[in-house]
Amino acid sequence: MSSIEELAVLDGQKGCSNCGGSIPAESRFCKYCGSIQNTVDVLLSENKWANTKQVAFFFVFDAVICCVANFIDDFKTFAWSVTFTALLAIVAVTFFCDNWSVNKTLLVWRNFSLPKLLGYCSLAALASIIVHFFATWLNRSLFSEEFYYYPFYSKYSYGKELLILFVAVMPAVFEEIGYRGFLLQKLLSIVDKKQAIFISAFLFAIIHISFISLVWLIPFALALAYIRLKEDTLWYGICIHFTFNFTACIIELMAFNHSL
Repeated sequence: MSSIEELAVLDGQKGCSNCGGSIPAESRFCKYCGSIQNTVDVLLSENKWANTKQVAFFFVFDAVICCVANFIDDFKTFAWSVTFTALLAIVAVTFFCDNWSVNKTLLVWRNFSLPKLLGYCSLAALASIIVHFFATWLNRSLFSEEFYYYPFYSKYSYGKELLILFVAVMPAVFEEIGYRGFLLQKLLSIVDKKQAIFISAFLFAIIHISFISLVWLIPFALALAYIRLKEDTLWYGICIHFTFNFTACIIELMAFNHSL
């Protein structure tokens, strides 16, 4: 350290690590250039920015795929539906595995409890039934019609199996890996726990491209994020998500069988 710098420190001042300007020794930011002065703060800031960009890239990839699938009629075919589902799965797994050393622990089912699993899944099934009747009433009231997934698959030989695969199995696995695995984990390094839960829930809800569905998707996503943090594993969330969607599939199949 030079004699000038020593005098500055003794006088309660220090030189900015970026521009060299004289600032109070306890300052974390330079009043001239705004740069962070503490090395730890710099590293934390850079890490948060890097994680924020990863979260943004992940969400943009998902948003583009979902918007193309929902808003462009030429892509509303079974072949494209399979392609988009595969792309969403690849995006989720790719981002999740990018930080494999940390995220792999979420695939360990610690302290497995069958009663707890059955309790979670029972609540998920009940919630799905309530949501079905509420959504049916809402769609009839606002649009004078009902919306179902099964007609899209019913023309194929294994329509029922395809419905369960693409509506219950695939979303349960890959949405949990993407949103409660990668996304929530990254958000925890950027914001506090409560904010991470709400942000992940909101992003999960809006990616479904359905304004009305926000009514139940946000509470559902909040519950999944809370359980993921509470249990420190993705498996309860995957089972809950599957049960919720599978129950909806069964209700649809029962409704169509009854109508036939």
